[in-house]
Amino acid sequence: MESKRLSKLPEKVIIPLKQHKGTPCVPLVKKGDKVIIGQKIGDCKDDNDSSVHSSVCGEVQSIEMAPHPDGNKVLSVIIKTNDSTETVQFSPKKNPSQQELIEIIKNSGIVEHYGVPTQSVLKPAGKKIDIVLINATSSEWVGGKFSTPEEYGMQMIDALKLLMKAAGASKGAIVLRSDDAESISAFERVKFEGKQLQVSPLIGNRKIGYYFKDQNSDIVVVSQKRIYGKSILNFFTYNVTGRKVPPGCVPADVGVAICSVKSAKAVYDAVNEGKPYYETVISLEGLANCPSQVLVRIGTPFKDVIEACGGYPAESGKLIANGMRTGVAQYTDEVPVTKTTTRISFQKPEDVQRDEAIACTHCAMCVDACPVELIPSRLAVLSDQGRFDECRKMHIDNCIECGECAVICPSKIHILQLIRYAKNAIEKAYEDLPQKESSNLKLGCACGGE
Repeated sequence: MESKRLSKLPEKVIIPLKQHKGTPCVPLVKKGDKVIIGQKIGDCKDDNDSSVHSSVCGEVQSIEMAPHPDGNKVLSVIIKTNDSTETVQFSPKKNPSQQELIEIIKNSGIVEHYGVPTQSVLKPAGKKIDIVLINATSSEWVGGKFSTPEEYGMQMIDALKLLMKAAGASKGAIVLRSDDAESISAFERVKFEGKQLQVSPLIGNRKIGYYFKDQNSDIVVVSQKRIYGKSILNFFTYNVTGRKVPPGCVPADVGVAICSVKSAKAVYDAVNEGKPYYETVISLEGLANCPSQVLVRIGTPFKDVIEACGGYPAESGKLIANGMRTGVAQYTDEVPVTKTTTRISFQKPEDVQRDEAIACTHCAMCVDACPVELIPSRLAVLSDQGRFDECRKMHIDNCIECGECAVICPSKIHILQLIRYAKNAIEKAYEDLPQKESSNLKLGCACGGE
């Protein structure tokens, strides 16, 4: 099936100039300027940034600090919309070179859902990528010009080829969820390299290397159980490839690049249609009579998405961005959909948990639940006490933020929030503080001192 497009145009869009990890883009417009769909309105400062484009036609009302789904305020371009459908001229690029592909991805503003610009994932400085993975274990049926499941499957295969070429990688894989019968069926209808494609399960110690040899192909499609979490990349890399990512490192350090379904589709559209990344598919839950997925213009306020899908119920509860377990509760529905928005969830008042935390009983249920074998209760205590150096020694960076520990905790301790607090504190200390000014942390990276 194809995602439903949000038909109602919002009165205004709020387009953050920072929708990626890195420095904010430089605005290319000013108050009073007229803009059209696909027009670049924010330019990169360096190779690790990603351009920003207008998703509507209209007039720039202001450039100001505005609410962002991550809970902060970000410099944003506020555009009052009009009904025009005028777009910039889209220029497809046939058979682009590797460097041309990287420039297309960068200038099209393509960003992974975890915030890293896609060109930085594929061509990280000083590192060599030999395997590209498309993580479709939480896949969305993406909007676009396809009429059959087979066409969707072929677009993903073609997108993987483009990602591999951009990375200079020799092998690639699409990883589906083992209970996603719809996606598995779509790919198994595709003929690839003269034979019917088959989706192979990752079972036990069998990784994708086995299927590269077994199928005598550099591209395979495999399936595994869904992995929940906000920071699953290192865990996902090991599950799929068998390569262990050292603490403090990223998949690129072991030669692996991981892209999402949405970024893969965006790269396909950028090359074959010349279309920049100005709209995205998000999932919806908790609203009556709403579609499960909807194609939304980036910058559309949450409230406009909700109103277009039937509006709020009589009693309002909690609004959450990017999932019930690991997402961020919103203090306003004026926050916009961004490139990293994957889901909007709504809870009714009776569904909002209001349990008060009590002292830890040392039951170790969180230890049993942790998929990466950490001691979440201990990390929560150390974080609460500000002992971040000890958190790092206990490999807090390996936490995939799945939320299993907080869900199962009988004491209702906010374990996930405390772990995130410590991880954020460590990240800021490592990035922002000179070594001589940091008494609590030592600078460096186990994978090379970066």
